[in-house]
Amino acid sequence: MSLDAQSVSVRIGSAVLLEDVSLAARPGEVLGLLGPNGAGKSTLLSLLAGDRKPNAGTVRLHGREPRLWSPESLARVRAVMTQSTAVAFDFTAREIVELARLPHAGHTDAAEDRRIIAAALELTDAAHLADRLYPSLSGGERQRVQAARALAQVWTATDDAPSRFLMLDEPTASLDLRHQHTLLESVRRFVAAGVGAIVVLHDINLAAAYCDRVALLDRGHLIACGPTRDTLTIDTLAGVYGISLAAVDDGAGARHYFVRPPSLSLHV
Repeated sequence: MSLDAQSVSVRIGSAVLLEDVSLAARPGEVLGLLGPNGAGKSTLLSLLAGDRKPNAGTVRLHGREPRLWSPESLARVRAVMTQSTAVAFDFTAREIVELARLPHAGHTDAAEDRRIIAAALELTDAAHLADRLYPSLSGGERQRVQAARALAQVWTATDDAPSRFLMLDEPTASLDLRHQHTLLESVRRFVAAGVGAIVVLHDINLAAAYCDRVALLDRGHLIACGPTRDTLTIDTLAGVYGISLAAVDDGAGARHYFVRPPSLSLHV
């Protein structure tokens, strides 16, 4: 069971957002989407989520196009965390996460839903925020609550969603260093339980630490896709980002990337 994009393209007028991109996400792995600003990462994630239709090509979730799923079934099989989520009412953090359980009405009971909501808030280190009004939270706190919402949405398998997908668009953007790793570690725990994760990231080192595979995008084109260590090569990264990098292995199987600062000549 997988999530596949086959030769998808997206254009708006003369602007090409994606051009002939093919890739697959699978349960049990974290797939990272990397690339410069405007590379097409968020556009590709929206196609995979079924929130947008390609101008060409197809997306299939467990063999069916997302538009052929009922909204409730699609919500049980995949959860999406966007870069920003506007909330017009004074919901508490707990109520935001409770919304994720609405598609499961009739599939789980109230006690199970409460357990899942509490566990999701705990997993993202947001349990102490449960009774706070969402608009009063900082940007990073809101992001942790939204991550809990996404986790709660696909916490358990159902008959129509034995394999689920978690889709996160720049989930670490507003998080401090500790919570960046806490969040991605929670994603890895979900993956270990058979969920597939697709994560848009800008930090190459976070991708190296937590992604099983990465897809590198640049100006709407898929430059490379494969196992993280094999794909994040110095030459490939230099070509995509236009900057010189160095890589160091720490002896424990991890690779860390560093920017080589350009030589600057200042004249005053």
